[in-house]
Formats: sequence, structure tokens, C-alpha cells
Amino acid sequence: MKNLITLTVNGVKLNKEVDTDYSLLKYLRDDLGLMGTKNGCEKGHWGTCTIMIGGLAKRACIIKMSKIDGANIETIEGLSYGDKLHYIQQAYIDEGAVQC
Repeated sequence: MKNLITLTVNGVKLNKEVDTDYSLLKYLRDDLGLMGTKNGCEKGHWGTCTIMIGGLAKRACIIKMSKIDGANIETIEGLSYGDKLHYIQQAYIDEGAVQC
């Protein structure tokens, strides 16, 4: 079933018709092209899909689109400001870290 939802992703307000059974992870990656949110297990165990919803860390792979109408979502891509990386992003580069 498709519903019209409103959400804000990385400061951009969106009004979209989405399949309510679709996962937030798939929406972020497939529809918005935000590849920083990774698909690890699709069961909420690994945490590679962690994003912020309303300031709280959540696992995007287990959240259905039907549950996020009106939500304010921030992904790793939303931490940057223009060409300047957020200190967390820079630390990943400096230390050779990988998300998973």
C-alpha cells in the first residue's frame, strides 16, 4: 500500500508517496541515493544502518516507512557542511576506520 508521507532528511523536507512496507534503509539508499547508511544484516543486529531520528540512534533496516511520517532523519551524509567534513567523518579517514 502506498501513502503520502512528509519527512526531513539531512535538512531537506520531502513529500513522497511511498510503499508503507518499504524499509527506511532501502528508501535512503535506493530512492535518495544516500549510500553512507549500510546494509549489514537487515535484522537490526549489526548497526551498520544506524541513523538518527529526532536525535535518537535507530536502525534503519527495521523501520518501516509507515512509521516515519513527520520524522526528522539525519544520516552520515548530513554531518558535512559544504566541503568541510564533520569531525566524526574526518576521524574515520584519519584512523582508516570502516563502518562495519
